[in-house]
Amino acid sequence: MTFRHEPGTGPTLVCVHGSADNHHVYDRLLQAMPGRERYAINLPGRAGTDGPALDSVAQLEAFLSRFLESEVQGDYLVVGHSLGGGVALEHALSSASERLRGIVLLATGARLRVHPMILQLFEQVVKSGSSIPPLPPGLYERGSDPALLAEASKHRGLTPIETGGLDWRACDGFNRMDDVKGIRLPALIVAGTQDALTPVKYARFLAAQIPASELHILEGAGHMLVVERAVEIAELICRRW
Repeated sequence: MTFRHEPGTGPTLVCVHGSADNHHVYDRLLQAMPGRERYAINLPGRAGTDGPALDSVAQLEAFLSRFLESEVQGDYLVVGHSLGGGVALEHALSSASERLRGIVLLATGARLRVHPMILQLFEQVVKSGSSIPPLPPGLYERGSDPALLAEASKHRGLTPIETGGLDWRACDGFNRMDDVKGIRLPALIVAGTQDALTPVKYARFLAAQIPASELHILEGAGHMLVVERAVEIAELICRRW
């Protein structure tokens, strides 16, 4: 299994990426948190982590739990972006670990329904072998640095198209809207006003349901706020834990 690890003080951050991504999506966030013990992991089927890729959040959470048991010592936080946020919620609901101190939910929701056009797009690309066309507006901020976009595209290329398609299927099957009110752990929730994939209403729902939650809405941020607003997110995490 491939992952990035930086030593430091706890509680340890364990960062889980979103659909069609890999651990590189957390490069800037990890760089913004020197001195903290932190991991960014790859889910199966991408960027050097063996497959097969998994198609449900429950399976992805089981993978995360195995990683935590084998690699992480002491107290920890799970940081999840998009699909990774679903995995963080699933872990908070299913894990009995007393070491789990809280969750950080970035551009995510209790339900992650995917537009059928996105699912069909990935299926067609897999069959045809063509490349993925540009994703919809709201992924990045308006006027984003072209160098940042090029870097993100290069890193995303380490995730096979087939794996990305299964990630989106996992998102589409995830629904914990009736259950998240049972989470009693502290939760830091961050959303962007320009996010078209997981809009602000998703974050507001989570904040209303999870008693020990803290909500931050970043003006102008898109779905990839984990990359573009890494410094702000690092400050929010360090302030809370």
